[in-house]
Amino acid sequence: MRILVLNYEYPPLGGGAAPVSRDISIQLAKRGHDVTIVTMGFHGLLAYEEEQGVKIYRLKCLRGKKSSCMPWEQYSYLLAVRHFMKSHMKSHTYDVCHTHFVIPTGEAAKWVKDKYGIPYVITAHGSDVEGYNSKKYMKIMHRFLRPSWRKIVKESEGVIAPSNYLLSLMKKEYDGGNYIQIPNGLHVKKYSEIADRNKKEKRILLMGRMQKYKNMQTAIRAVAAVDRSGWMVDILGDGPYRGELEQLVAELGLADCVRFHGWIDNNSKEQLAYLQKASVYITASHFENCPMAVLETAAAGCYPLLSDIPGHRQLIGDDQYYFAPDDVQGLADKLGKVMEKDPAELDCVMDVSRYDWEQIIRRYEDVLQKVDERDL
Repeated sequence: MRILVLNYEYPPLGGGAAPVSRDISIQLAKRGHDVTIVTMGFHGLLAYEEEQGVKIYRLKCLRGKKSSCMPWEQYSYLLAVRHFMKSHMKSHTYDVCHTHFVIPTGEAAKWVKDKYGIPYVITAHGSDVEGYNSKKYMKIMHRFLRPSWRKIVKESEGVIAPSNYLLSLMKKEYDGGNYIQIPNGLHVKKYSEIADRNKKEKRILLMGRMQKYKNMQTAIRAVAAVDRSGWMVDILGDGPYRGELEQLVAELGLADCVRFHGWIDNNSKEQLAYLQKASVYITASHFENCPMAVLETAAAGCYPLLSDIPGHRQLIGDDQYYFAPDDVQGLADKLGKVMEKDPAELDCVMDVSRYDWEQIIRRYEDVLQKVDERDL
């Protein structure tokens, strides 16, 4: 198949959905498909490059940060796609379009379908679905975009949701869509190879895009409430809430044991080195879709402490790993007991084998091929 992929966030830009979209594209290319990405450009990135068989076009757009993208910046991408495709399609043809995010990218996919007759499949990732993100401006945006959202879904060949939770939210919003549940994939071998208990240290890992709803502040407050006894906290990531988190660390007197390491590329040697050393992984997020950080850290042998939300519950059911999202003392109690143990004794019982890309990509391929065959 000749597959056109639209995504305004593609590594090194974006958060958790970006590396997922890259992995899907690379895996499809490895299976012999011709895959072309049209994404946002950024300072220092090449306008065109090839990565593991995937062709990547990076368009000139408005974007101020690697880690996040504002609505008006997303709109600049939609305009750039139209301009680019008018020229690009004079010399290229595609069988199917795989689009990431219903909003905003689905609007570009619908335009491409209307203009060039290319059917599209969408993978939803969370905040592009009403009811997932509780921020006030997101609620207002989704209410305003409801008619467009429903039309994008209706005219798609299918919308893939990585979790049953997201699937239920989409059905609640519009029950006429062709919804498909396929979880995110993971390079299990890459992470399991570093899961050596003898290399674990007294290190706690927090990882992700720094936004308020990711709730790293609860994890930091819990660390301040326990006897740290030589334990260190590594925080990987960046985002608009970083300043507040750094101020909180200073106010709580944690500067000696909490380190902010900034933006570290997913799947990089540097990221894997932190995962190899970490004994405990904490996420206190208020909502998640199919959180890759939980799967990655579990595969790397980290003991998980997770906020009790549907996105986490779908991964593991044992209550011992859970605390209420804003319950600082509840997390501190569990963390304190874990920290009393030797790092080599801690382990996660989560089975991540079912998320291996070898299994997941076949399901994606099947969906895209059925769309291509119907279009013949």
